Amino acid sequence: MRALVSALLPLSVLLFACGGGPSASPEPAKAPVVEVGAGPAAPPLPAPGPEEGASEAEEARAAEPVDACIEHLREGRGLPEVAPGPDAALYAEALAAERSGKMNEARKGYLKLIQQYPQSPYIPLVYFAFGELFFREAQKDPSKSALAKQSYMEVVKYPPPANTAWLAATFRLADVHHQNGAGPDALAALKKLEGGAAKEPGAQCAASLAPPGRAKMVVVYADIGQPDKAFEFFRRASGDRGDDRTNALAMVASLAELYLQQQKPGDAVKALLAVNANMYDKAYCRREEALVAKLGTSLDTARRQELGHAHSMHCVPH
Repeated sequence: MRALVSALLPLSVLLFACGGGPSASPEPAKAPVVEVGAGPAAPPLPAPGPEEGASEAEEARAAEPVDACIEHLREGRGLPEVAPGPDAALYAEALAAERSGKMNEARKGYLKLIQQYPQSPYIPLVYFAFGELFFREAQKDPSKSALAKQSYMEVVKYPPPANTAWLAATFRLADVHHQNGAGPDALAALKKLEGGAAKEPGAQCAASLAPPGRAKMVVVYADIGQPDKAFEFFRRASGDRGDDRTNALAMVASLAELYLQQQKPGDAVKALLAVNANMYDKAYCRREEALVAKLGTSLDTARRQELGHAHSMHCVPH
């Protein structure tokens, strides 16, 4: 753990957070306040990637809800098992103050921890806490978005597994980038999220964050990506390992459905036709069949026949 606070998030920013500018409105706690301390590691989370034919919705249902998982990791779940020290007590007090709506008190406690215990294992969680505070404020005051981004970027500078908030901060960074219109940065963050979750499926919140991360990736890609290159992009970015293509196929189908909602049938067809013929599976065939039916008369005859022929050749037994 580094001994100095990075210049990326200078002390003046945190001082501003503690006293300059309006406090965030108190919000009810999302999870009960518990004693924070380094305890035994959380049980391993299930590996990402549904079984053949399983939907992303089924995978998401098997994981802890995102908000609950983030609240639990903020309580110190997964930190190395060490004897609790004064840094743990200070962090617990600041977190309790935040959850009680005492934002200035919470910020001052977090800042004190950074100043007095710069090598504490709670430092990434402190920066994540600042990110969460600024992220919430930014929904009403967009000027706080830059501070949220700085806070989350500070979190991800500490490597996992010691930094249990790395995946959650990467997930939040993607949101900040997308809200600020920085689509390529959002895709880059989501690609890191999926890669990290696939590499360490037992990491804190990996199973919870990977499915919504892929859903966000589809939405961002629909804004800035090329439809006919979607499958190859998703193969590299979706967290699929080796020859697996389950996630990538599901994401192409979701992308085509989104294009249809956006009144872009031509882009939907481009995305579907770009899927490698050797990589179809039963789940994808079912979704593509429904998409072919939905596209219907929105396509000219030649394009409709091209799509129907491809589907029949790859999905219908001969």
